[in-house]
Amino acid sequence: MRGKLISGVVLTLTFVTGCTSSVDRVGGEAAPAGSPAGSASPSSPGAPAPTSSGPSAPATRSSSPEAAATRTSGPATQESEIRRTNWPNAVIRDLEFCGESDDSVSFRNGSNGLDVPCRILPGGARPVYADFVTEEPANAPKTEDALVLVELGNPDASRRQALVPVQLADNGRNRYAWPVILGDDPSPAGDRVMTFVSYRVVGQNVEATVRKLDGNTETRRWRKADGSGNWERY
Repeated sequence: MRGKLISGVVLTLTFVTGCTSSVDRVGGEAAPAGSPAGSASPSSPGAPAPTSSGPSAPATRSSSPEAAATRTSGPATQESEIRRTNWPNAVIRDLEFCGESDDSVSFRNGSNGLDVPCRILPGGARPVYADFVTEEPANAPKTEDALVLVELGNPDASRRQALVPVQLADNGRNRYAWPVILGDDPSPAGDRVMTFVSYRVVGQNVEATVRKLDGNTETRRWRKADGSGNWERY
């Protein structure tokens, strides 16, 4: 069984990651809603992603004009299992945001293939890795989690984006979604959509730059609202 959040634990904003990094700012780079399904540059199935022996280098800006790079971090650590995930072809359980009746969503080439598709890491968006989903019991081994961008809807119709926390099961194989951070509803005509321009994990909270329906951007922050993993803006 996968770890559960400790009931009632809501941690305040922190800028400390482990004992060495002063700020947890692992990169997340989001593309506009409706962008063509892009590559998140995953490793091939079963092949580990390359690791760095030194501090992570700042990310270069995406080729998408609306994508912002926020990729800075502390000293590199040994690669975690969740970083080996082939996200465009991942199977994620409990991802209710995608509207499927099954208890899991199977992505193939970045989409679940339904008439109203759910796409993972659209437009070349990248996952954020950090230990921000609390394990239970408290003395359980710490594991990295992922925060990924998912978009529901067709490019020529109403769409909505969400940031999805993903945690490994105890067996190290299955991947489970926790309650998502929802973007705003699209305009009634579906021609304007709120997008996550960039996002990051700070401590156990989430911070994102969003582009609103009126085209303006703003920074939003979320923290855990309860022991079930739901989020609230603050």
